[in-house]
Amino acid sequence: MANSDEIKKEKQKKLALQKKYEQRITIARQGREAFLSKDYISATRKYNEYLGILAESKDIEDIFRLTPAMFDAKRQVTELLLISHVYWELARINEMPPKLQKNFSRSLNQFVKFTINQPYQVLNSEMLRKYIKKNKRSSPQLALLNQALSQIHVQSKKCYIATECFGNFHPVTSTLREFKLELINWPCGQKAVELYYRVSSKIVDHKKDNKLYAKLFVLFSILPLRLFAKFTQTSIFKRCSYYLKSLPKNGSSH
Repeated sequence: MANSDEIKKEKQKKLALQKKYEQRITIARQGREAFLSKDYISATRKYNEYLGILAESKDIEDIFRLTPAMFDAKRQVTELLLISHVYWELARINEMPPKLQKNFSRSLNQFVKFTINQPYQVLNSEMLRKYIKKNKRSSPQLALLNQALSQIHVQSKKCYIATECFGNFHPVTSTLREFKLELINWPCGQKAVELYYRVSSKIVDHKKDNKLYAKLFVLFSILPLRLFAKFTQTSIFKRCSYYLKSLPKNGSSH
């Protein structure tokens, strides 16, 4: 009898979760509407409810323990994008009040986690970059926001142009990813990487729409990329990189 009651309760629990899961997008949309109308209390409640449903469906209790690996990267890319934006808006809600700094940091970390190496990485990093530029004088959390942007670029395995020419796992692609890590530590290197992501993603997108351009692009890019990848392995490059990394990030030696 006890087993029968437990089975019945388990079925009811699953059915209740299924009903909530079916309503999750509506709940997230309600959170978005509240956020846009600056009703941040309602937005927080709805966003937490949405993330709570996802956490419950993955059998975890803490909404900040959700990870992209828990979702199907191909079939659920729209949901992954939604999750990243929910965490981003939670971070923005919690950015100003001193008592909510822990929630700000945790939400921002989740935004970064759900951005890195995703198809929408450029979209999210550009959104963050513009927010930093617009609010750099008023944001009390500017250092953490800049750190988040840096994390996206440093931890990203994407190297758009090299990947298009050689593939994701080619030695040249791997070498150029290593160069990116060096570049970030040079004066103005972070800005150079940001510019690369913005420009290269547009080049690759244009390439997809034009077959002739695509062939010419690959043809004229392969040799320079190979040569540059080889150059980054030379002792001259390594000495130059060592010197540049010793300079202040603003490009001045004093």
